[in-house]
Amino acid sequence: MDIHYTDTFEVEELGELEEWVYDIEVQDNHNFFANNICVHNSNYLNFGPLVDKVFKDKNPTKEKIVDFLDKICGTTFQDFINECFQELSDYTNAYNNALYMKREAICDRAIWTKKKRYILNVWDNEGVRYETPKVKIKGLEAIKSSTPAVCRKMIKDAVPIMMNQSEKDMIQYIQECKEKFMNFSIEQISFPRSVNNLETYSSNITIYTKGTPMHVRGTLLYNYYIKKNKLDNKYPIINNGEKIKYCALKVPNPIRQDVICFIQNFPKELGLEKYVDYNTQFNKSFLEPLKIILDAIGWKTEKTVNLASFYA
Repeated sequence: MDIHYTDTFEVEELGELEEWVYDIEVQDNHNFFANNICVHNSNYLNFGPLVDKVFKDKNPTKEKIVDFLDKICGTTFQDFINECFQELSDYTNAYNNALYMKREAICDRAIWTKKKRYILNVWDNEGVRYETPKVKIKGLEAIKSSTPAVCRKMIKDAVPIMMNQSEKDMIQYIQECKEKFMNFSIEQISFPRSVNNLETYSSNITIYTKGTPMHVRGTLLYNYYIKKNKLDNKYPIINNGEKIKYCALKVPNPIRQDVICFIQNFPKELGLEKYVDYNTQFNKSFLEPLKIILDAIGWKTEKTVNLASFYA
């Protein structure tokens, strides 16, 4: 059989997809086997005390520190790890040594909010050196598709301030973000979601049943009032499996509800535009996700006054 290879291909942008992914773990022991190889996500070591001892009173540049860490990780530590893995392989009489580990990132700062949720200020990644550090984010709301895109960008832009500036600078940045947020469109600040189980939670009497999830409730309300106001020729009815957006409403309002959903364009004909709760949207989509990170480093989101010093 003849096999022909070609270097002709196309790259298609699929945009952001909200799909479930799975990470295999064993309780209390996060190593696991995949394709007969024992694997683990990552382990992080603090070389700060070693750097302080080696470069004591030398005032080294970042480049010299990264060069030093790169060298010892690639030689002394790598050799020691390889010897330990080989010793374990020999001890267990393994067919061959399938354990392997190598250095990934060299960082000068890092923030963990919980397991597998962190921010790294990376100077060298697997041997690729950066002139200025690059930020690596994992598991945080900044990269979740369920967070409005404008807020994901603002949270990402806040990270360099955490890494290289002060709490005062962060408080000022938050205020600037709030002012900017209040001028975004309703479509920009609304939460993206997928909606399902509409029949399960629908009610002919009360529109939705008790315990209906917020975005499902907002969808059922949208469908009801779009039909009631005979707007279904302009705005499509939402069906199971569709991508929607939802936003909080200030109460009281004409429909006496605290949420509404839509697909692409907010249905202004329902008279709800002026009731969209921008403060709640800002807090839920930007401030609360950011506060999770700031709490980990002890920073506040707004300026506080010390009453004791005020009355002194």
